[in-house]
Amino acid sequence: MSLSEMARRAGVAPATVHERLAKLRRGGVVLGFAMRLNPAALGYTVTALIHLRTELADRVERTVSDLRAIPEVEEVHVVTGEYDLVVKLRARDTAHLQELLVTRLHRVAGFIRSATEICLTSPLERSGPLLTPPKRGESVAAKEKAPPRAAGP
Repeated sequence: MSLSEMARRAGVAPATVHERLAKLRRGGVVLGFAMRLNPAALGYTVTALIHLRTELADRVERTVSDLRAIPEVEEVHVVTGEYDLVVKLRARDTAHLQELLVTRLHRVAGFIRSATEICLTSPLERSGPLLTPPKRGESVAAKEKAPPRAAGP
């Protein structure tokens, strides 16, 4: 969406939107802008979540570095529980997924074992949390500390 369209929807001047966006970037709230691509339209029809068990204590940075070098890997999360990492990746098909597992993921630094889940569908994918903006003059911190409103008639 263009800055002009944001301004029109918000009922403010484009310069106001530009100023606010610059302030959010300086404050680290907005990290950048990205284009969202349709993986299926690019031939990547399989989404998989791979749980990795690693020698986490001394090799997590190297493991993540190895995973970062695999173009099909979209996300890496350090998690609690039986596994140490959850990796989201896209593959062209299940044969490609198997190839990625055997020749790439199972060879990352510190690899011990994995468990793979294939997503049947992904009815909700977001690029960030859905936030309710604070009211005018209210800071985000104040909003988080505010007691819940009582239900009324």
